[in-house]
Amino acid sequence: MQKKSLLFLLCLICPLVWGDDGRSAGKLSEISSRSQLMCASAMVYFNPTERTPDPRGLNATFEHLNIMETYMVQLGQPEALVQPLRAMKEVFETLDRLPPAKRARYPELIQQLLGHQQQLQQAATTAYASAGPDPVAADLEAQSQALATLLLDYQVRLYPLPQKGGLTLTPDQAKELDQAIEQRFETLLARHVEHAEVLSKAKASYLFVRPQLQQVASGGIAGSGGAEFYLNRASVDLDELAVAVLTPSP
Repeated sequence: MQKKSLLFLLCLICPLVWGDDGRSAGKLSEISSRSQLMCASAMVYFNPTERTPDPRGLNATFEHLNIMETYMVQLGQPEALVQPLRAMKEVFETLDRLPPAKRARYPELIQQLLGHQQQLQQAATTAYASAGPDPVAADLEAQSQALATLLLDYQVRLYPLPQKGGLTLTPDQAKELDQAIEQRFETLLARHVEHAEVLSKAKASYLFVRPQLQQVASGGIAGSGGAEFYLNRASVDLDELAVAVLTPSP
């Protein structure tokens, strides 16, 4: 039933008037990244074992949601993307309204949030390919998505979900993604010398939390290091840089 629903959503994608400069494709790519970042931040804040959650997690969740909603309007409200995003918003609002005494419901609702996120990401990926990504920004967008994917995988592994099947990377997938990220940073630094400061900062953030990610992926316990903060910021910075390289200099 879930596969049929997903196929139905993908079939609803209507032809959009994509911009020649790749900005529409960039928004679709960022929706994919932001949907993962939103879920990662939500798992940090709406954790049933956390008695005093950091409000920054809630603020980040809300920010990612707001930006995705803004992009949906700019893209013409494509139904295949609007439906799962609306469902994510409804789950988020339910989580936000729950009193602390009912935090035991968090995992059940986070499970729903992740299911809707998968639908949104699939639809955004399909629309992105149809939109004609600009080659100048494509690697930056891919790197943002890759970091967001690793962060979401990390948070899913740590969170007490009822069912984690299909939500985490296999060891081979994790290894391939790590190698792709490392190689892509080298390519980006060579190609965008004028943006070396931003790229070097994003790369340093990834390398800083990389041991922590690998430790959790292998079944270990997370150490300190702030993976959510560092990868969240790096992913957003890369998306902002992707927009910058498409914007003509005055």
